[in-house]
Amino acid sequence: MRLTLTASLLAATILAAATGPVQAAGGPPPVEAYASPAHVARPTISPDGTHIAFLSPIGGRQHLYITKMQPGPGDKPVIIPPRDAEFTSINWINETRLLVSVIATREVNGPTRRLPIRMSRLVGVDRDGSNLKVLLDRSRSDWVRLVATPVLQFVDREHVLVAYPTGDRQEPDVVRLNVYTGDYTRVANAVDGISEYIPDPTGLVRLAVTYNDKSQTATYLHRDQQGRMFRTLRKVEPLKDPAFDILGFGEDLNRPYVVSSHESDTAAVYQFDLASNQFGGKVAEAPGYDITGAVTKAGKVVGFSWTEDMPNIRWLDPEKQKLQERLDKAVPDSRELIIDQTANGQLTLVASFHPAEPVTYRIFNRDTREFTFLGDTRPEIPPEAVAVRQPVSYQARDGLKIPGYLTLPPGREGRNLPFVVLPHGGPFARDDQSFDVLSQFLASRGYAVLQPNFRGSTGFGQKFNEAGEREWGGKMQDDVTDGVQWAISQGIADPSRVCIVGWSYGGYAALMGAVKTPDLYKCAIATAPVTNLVRLYDELMWSGGKELNRGLFFGGDRDALKPVSPYHNAAAIKAPVLLIHGDMDVQAYVQHSRDMASALKDAGKPHEYVEIDGMDHSPRNTEEMVKVLTAWERFLKTHLGAGS
Repeated sequence: MRLTLTASLLAATILAAATGPVQAAGGPPPVEAYASPAHVARPTISPDGTHIAFLSPIGGRQHLYITKMQPGPGDKPVIIPPRDAEFTSINWINETRLLVSVIATREVNGPTRRLPIRMSRLVGVDRDGSNLKVLLDRSRSDWVRLVATPVLQFVDREHVLVAYPTGDRQEPDVVRLNVYTGDYTRVANAVDGISEYIPDPTGLVRLAVTYNDKSQTATYLHRDQQGRMFRTLRKVEPLKDPAFDILGFGEDLNRPYVVSSHESDTAAVYQFDLASNQFGGKVAEAPGYDITGAVTKAGKVVGFSWTEDMPNIRWLDPEKQKLQERLDKAVPDSRELIIDQTANGQLTLVASFHPAEPVTYRIFNRDTREFTFLGDTRPEIPPEAVAVRQPVSYQARDGLKIPGYLTLPPGREGRNLPFVVLPHGGPFARDDQSFDVLSQFLASRGYAVLQPNFRGSTGFGQKFNEAGEREWGGKMQDDVTDGVQWAISQGIADPSRVCIVGWSYGGYAALMGAVKTPDLYKCAIATAPVTNLVRLYDELMWSGGKELNRGLFFGGDRDALKPVSPYHNAAAIKAPVLLIHGDMDVQAYVQHSRDMASALKDAGKPHEYVEIDGMDHSPRNTEEMVKVLTAWERFLKTHLGAGS
């Protein structure tokens, strides 16, 4: 049930930000409708319920909006531009002060050449836009060389705990930061090999996790008091042992919550006794699926999250869980999830996930028991242009059941259609049934789209995940191929019009599909791909990666990677290839596509290469995404037809 924007509290704001190309009569929505950042992103309500903050695009870039929940005559939202970085998160530190994270990509000197790196910083700002201050500003640079500046915990109305390197070491310390002044004090020294700090709700950093590259062992550390040394709590070998991870603390400071698969194939939540180093009782489980995360509030675990076909949350507070269940039933055929709430619980911010609608946000008033529509993430895509994503499954050649999602063009029957298989990135990630902009864009152009959750995809249990270990170009690739063959056997895909398209690892899979099954595909599109696994093997070390990645992905034989490396097998490719890459990609360096383009040229293979100036691994603005999707559309139309 897609709601229309009425005279809601954000009507003027969102409509002002949503101006853009209009859908042509009788045609699909314009590329910009899919390329624009979400028109409502990361909304959050102030603790007192008087204001709401969110991101919305102007000129193709996300701006920070802060507006009253009940604006009066003449009230206008505060709009803060992104300037030289992009907004990534918004949090209320109290009812008048926000803490915002921003990120940008810059070049630094690497081992052999200049390399892109993501740099982030924290910004504090009052809700009226005043007192804006960049925090953690060091004399030599106000940029922190981390993927994010992780806020570990909100301590009180003025302070947060942040992982931040105060010296010259790469490993961060933990500091207590004043969000008004930017002053900070160190509360925990950096730990060698640190990968995570876990404070308890009092602000004491009681747990830490380190990783040893050589032994491929994660070590969980514990201490009881400030200033004491950490002691070893537990050692885990991720390649051998059952899944184990600490989510954080609840009410009991001696029994944090952990996820573990020691009792079954899928990971459930348990309490873990720090004194005895033993598991307590099971707290939550999702039969057939891994519980993958925790929802925290003020440093305390308040719920657990996982994904089946749709995302789920289970709240520890029985009353909040009852509200969650009632809200979920209130809107038919969708998943309604609580994502924020005022301090008194009167107003609840709800995200609505639906297989045939973009994500929408509503506010539920406990007293009136009514919803107020907040905003639609994709208002430029009309309901009739949104395709239904159907859960499907098929059997791989070795008998393993592979889940996935099939998206058919709106209004078309699933028979003999031009077909795109779209393997996800990661590869340790997964697709779900909620709105996906890439598959929806392709379906709007007339293509049926299959997104297989090949072995190694996360959330389906340890055996399914481990089945993908060291199977780049092997069984993981065969699962994608078997998905195409399934679609052909079902009469969905026209076997003469099949293309493989992917981003990141999916881009690698697109190229390997063209290598391994050269007669199956009429074209291949690889966006931000890894192409040379020997190069990647080396990059994972000198770019700050861990041996875990090398061992889990590839094992210890560098030379054995050439047979499953697209760059080394360009001569086997028959289908035309489109390569797209940003020259500031931090995750898969642009040299991968440059080398692949050279290898295809040397082998005399048809190909195109589009390099986008300034783009990281994923676009952060409309202009970059338009370049990607326009290239996809043109290339597919050339090699598969218009899709009609």
